[in-house]
Amino acid sequence: MINKISPNPSFPKRGTKKGRRDSTDGFTLIEVLISLAILVIVLGAVYSSFFSIQRAIERFDNISLKYHEARTALDIMRREIESSLIKNPEPNYDYSEEEKVKAVFILKDRDIFGKSTSSVELTAFSFRGSRLNTISYFVEEKEGKLNLFKREAPSIIGAKEYTADIMEGIESFTIETLYNDKWIKTWDTENTDRLPDTVRVSIEFDDNGRTVKLTEYASPKIGKQL
Repeated sequence: MINKISPNPSFPKRGTKKGRRDSTDGFTLIEVLISLAILVIVLGAVYSSFFSIQRAIERFDNISLKYHEARTALDIMRREIESSLIKNPEPNYDYSEEEKVKAVFILKDRDIFGKSTSSVELTAFSFRGSRLNTISYFVEEKEGKLNLFKREAPSIIGAKEYTADIMEGIESFTIETLYNDKWIKTWDTENTDRLPDTVRVSIEFDDNGRTVKLTEYASPKIGKQL
C-alpha cells in the first residue's frame, strides 16, 4: 500500500497569493515623486547654507583686510608725523646747497564727491631707516572709488621717488591740527615757522553699510631740530 506524502504545509502552493510577488510591494509613483521633492528641498537648504556661509566668510575677510590696512596706515603716519621736522637736523653743520633739505609740513583740505580728502606733505625720518624723506599722503579718485596713496622721495641725491597704493575704497581721509583749542584742516610751515603741536588723522571706510572711522593722534617730538 502506497502512503501518500502530504505536502509541506510551510511551503506555499504555486499560484497562491503567498507564493507570488504582490504588485503592491514596490514604491508607487507618488511615493517616488514625494521622495524626490523632499530630497530637492534638503539639498536646496544645504546649498543655500553653504553659499551663505561662504559669502559671510568672504565679507569678513574683505572687511578684516580694510581694518588691517587702516590701522597699519594710521600707525605709520603717526610715527612719521612724530619724527617730522622743519630744519636740517644739525644746525651747526655747514650744509652745501645740495645737502640742504627743504623741510616742510603742509596740510591742505580738499573735497572729492563731497567727502573730506586731506593731503599732507612733510619731511620726516623714514620709519624703515634713519634717512630723511619727503613724504606725502593724498587721495585720488579711481574707477568711482577713493583711494589713499603715499608718495615718498628720499633726500639722497639721485634717489627716485615712489608712489604706493595704501588703501582702496575709503569714504574719507582727514588730517587736522589743534590750534587755539580748535581743530583746523590747513597748515603751512612757511607761514607758521613751526610744526603743529597735535595732529589728528582719521580714515573712514564702509563696513557692510556702516561707516567706520578710525583715528590716530600724533605729536611731533623733534620740532625744529634734534
